Amino acid sequence: MAIRITGRKVDAFQTPATINPDEYALVQEKNFPNYQSDLAISMNQGFGGFNHIDAHREVLKNGLKVPTPSIFLPHYINVNEALENRSVLYDASGNIIEGERLKEYANTLNYNCWSRINAMFPKEQEKDTGFLGLDLAVITGFDSEDNPIFSKAPLEDCLDRDCWAEVESANSQGFPTKESKIREYLPGKVIRFWYPREGAVARFDANSGGGVFNCLRNPQYSIFSIELGEISALGVFPCAEGVQNS
Repeated sequence: MAIRITGRKVDAFQTPATINPDEYALVQEKNFPNYQSDLAISMNQGFGGFNHIDAHREVLKNGLKVPTPSIFLPHYINVNEALENRSVLYDASGNIIEGERLKEYANTLNYNCWSRINAMFPKEQEKDTGFLGLDLAVITGFDSEDNPIFSKAPLEDCLDRDCWAEVESANSQGFPTKESKIREYLPGKVIRFWYPREGAVARFDANSGGGVFNCLRNPQYSIFSIELGEISALGVFPCAEGVQNS
């Protein structure tokens, strides 16, 4: 969806979903002067306490969707670039996200994030087509019997070991392909990557100890861990799809 730029603003994001536009950030797809965004993502994590399938069901009931790796990871990079004044981030009202508001949002993604990602890793449907013998499956809806509908594609080549990874090396599906020489968490640049395992699902975890793109967890889990006596519920940063301009 092409968005017109007027001074420090862009057009308000148009979506059929019911959202508070001041609490959604535009997912940037192109740079100036051709700014474009077909998606807006919540700046607040919600839909916590469900397992992987149930979380998608609840999100879709609200006219929203769970972001895939190819949506979430580039946006995570963009938020950190905006924090470093190397990019610009807008909300769905068309206003720049800056100052303390930007710092608060970046801090959430970088240090207080326990979010599901729309990615599962079943055994490949066609032999010798998917990396590690796997497909990438994303949930696109639910059928009349309330079973998830998947869109599947062979998993593209990515890192095949648990390691520090360069976030910007991600392939078209959103999975990093290069190990980092830097062995520490650098928000938006270097994260831990736990490579895909058969039957697992993906999520993004970040706290003061670092950030992890985690592709090995059981889809039935609804909590992350118990820290300081508190349960950290896995949630979602839901996305709203835009209405195409005529």
